[in-house]
Amino acid sequence: MKLWDIEKGAEINSNNDTHKELIQDIVWDYTGSSYATSSKDKIVRIHDARTGTVSSMIENAHEGAKSTKLTYLGNLDRLVSVGFTRQSQRQFKIWDPRNLSEELKRIDIDQAAGVIMPFYDEDTRLLYLAGKGDGNVRYYEVVDESPYCFAVSEHRSSVSAKGMAFVPKRGLNIMACETARLLKLTSNSVEPLSFLVPRKSEAFQNDLFPDTCAPIPACTADEWVSGVNKPPVLMSLNPSESGAIPTAPQATFAPPKSAQTLQTELDAATARIKELEERLAAAGLSTA
Repeated sequence: MKLWDIEKGAEINSNNDTHKELIQDIVWDYTGSSYATSSKDKIVRIHDARTGTVSSMIENAHEGAKSTKLTYLGNLDRLVSVGFTRQSQRQFKIWDPRNLSEELKRIDIDQAAGVIMPFYDEDTRLLYLAGKGDGNVRYYEVVDESPYCFAVSEHRSSVSAKGMAFVPKRGLNIMACETARLLKLTSNSVEPLSFLVPRKSEAFQNDLFPDTCAPIPACTADEWVSGVNKPPVLMSLNPSESGAIPTAPQATFAPPKSAQTLQTELDAATARIKELEERLAAAGLSTA
């Protein structure tokens, strides 16, 4: 696995020897200072993103042999892993990245074969679990202390899902109190699944829609590589503020030179060096 600075086209780091088995998932934490990976060897690893080294790990996070999926719980600084027991029962666990010796919470979901895809909405603190191969979407409210989560409700459907994607909060129908939308991939279509909180008032609901992540970086690539940690830039969803987005940090970007341009510059420099050496020799001076 490699991390790249796409502006410069340069590799930042590489951890070629870390994973001996297939990588199943990778997720970034809230500030982008670390990321977690799951692997076929049943180990969940947390990496220092700037060096690529493993800072901590969860060995045998789930006993089952099927895929383990991950998601961070936003600014709560918690990690969720979703996997299987040895008896193929689906379950999810909540972990504290600062102490991975034991999970904070474990919930056994059901007995099914489909891998569960987790999605977390940090604005409402809801964790959505969408099962691949079945039509159910369960969601839980997450809290910062014991018991750490509560079951809220469940969307049921007879149409199985082949995949799911989460629509960014700025793409929702805010004035209809649509708090989440999942795009469900079926065998022949993509279906939107909307989650609504009914309100009688037609005014903007501040409690449902706090400032959310804006589509701009919090810092430049050079700042991040140097060790700068910043939380995501937030934007208002209130239509009266026209979805104003803060100004993004500006980075000076120079596209990489082509091989032909570099060769031309090298030839010119070589000719100039030769000319100067000849002038020095003519003046009786040494070039050493």
